[in-house]
Amino acid sequence: MPTSGGLYTSLTGGAEIGCSAVQLFTCSPRQWSHPALKAQDIAQFLDVQEQTGITLTVAHDSYLINLAAPSEEILLKSKSAFRSEMDRADQLNIQWLVTHMGAHLDQSESEALDRLAESLRQILEATDSAGHRVGIALETTAGQGTGLGWRFEQLGKILADVGEHPRLGVCLDTCHIFVAGYELRDRDSYEETWAEFNSLIGYNKLKVIHANDAKKPLGSRVDRHEHIGRGEIGIEPFSWLVTDHRLKHVPVIVETPDADTMHSVNVAKLHRLSAGQSPLKTIEIQLYGHYSEITADGPMVIRVPYDFIVEDVVAELEKKDPRLTHLAGHCRFAVNEEYCEITSNMVDGDSLAVLPPVSGG
Repeated sequence: MPTSGGLYTSLTGGAEIGCSAVQLFTCSPRQWSHPALKAQDIAQFLDVQEQTGITLTVAHDSYLINLAAPSEEILLKSKSAFRSEMDRADQLNIQWLVTHMGAHLDQSESEALDRLAESLRQILEATDSAGHRVGIALETTAGQGTGLGWRFEQLGKILADVGEHPRLGVCLDTCHIFVAGYELRDRDSYEETWAEFNSLIGYNKLKVIHANDAKKPLGSRVDRHEHIGRGEIGIEPFSWLVTDHRLKHVPVIVETPDADTMHSVNVAKLHRLSAGQSPLKTIEIQLYGHYSEITADGPMVIRVPYDFIVEDVVAELEKKDPRLTHLAGHCRFAVNEEYCEITSNMVDGDSLAVLPPVSGG
């Protein structure tokens, strides 16, 4: 959640849109160092935690940190910056600090994983001595460049090499694992992906889920988040995710674009799905004029996410058949035999007529 106006606004903003858990940056993610938190800011954050009832909070660390860096200078700066992030999170009673696993750059992957494991051991030992309660959640990544953490095997190795520790776990990002090559879009593949996760990492190590759709295709290894149900993953896997009994212990966080305007929309979608409501609706399509031959044998029936408006359904049609390109630009539309705007909503079982100019519409 955004923190403009103070760290506590992530909690008030989260409460306004129905969040029971919130993730925030406790400082700029694009700087190495920051002034210490003021006592009044800490007290205000803790007071608002109590007022809102959002006691489960997660922080994300700086994007600059690389705890596997081959450069000793960068590695020392990363360790120092990460320790500072841990201190800040602990002062704010934040349960988990999410971090990427770094990049191996010009060293081997094996060397980088060894460096990362040693960095984590040192940080956990030092923060154990300081009495910290905040834990470290290693985030799955998309696998861009030389980034680590895009295969479950890598996370499993780090957990094993660091050794059992109650303050070390994993954050799974749905967009990241999908573009890294883990299929989620059909039920069998969803189950296979989670079976592999459990085998190599374990459900008990999963501490946070980032629920994000993906702009880029399966296996592309390009990290671009999309709104829930609007990307390559689609809506159904998120329905399975938020009703999966194996994951009930895990907070689900959205990191979708346009936080100020769209987090409320994406959170509402997840609430709807977690209540067991259908993620899809059935729309009957009838094409007229020079498109009529496509539905000559009867109406086309498609299943689309429940929040799709006419414009979205038309975009799906354009993707399905090259003969249907540019429908939105020159056709009129009718829902249940009544002319409608392209921004009109539709419900399950509606009929959509596509009327090009030659049809007389």
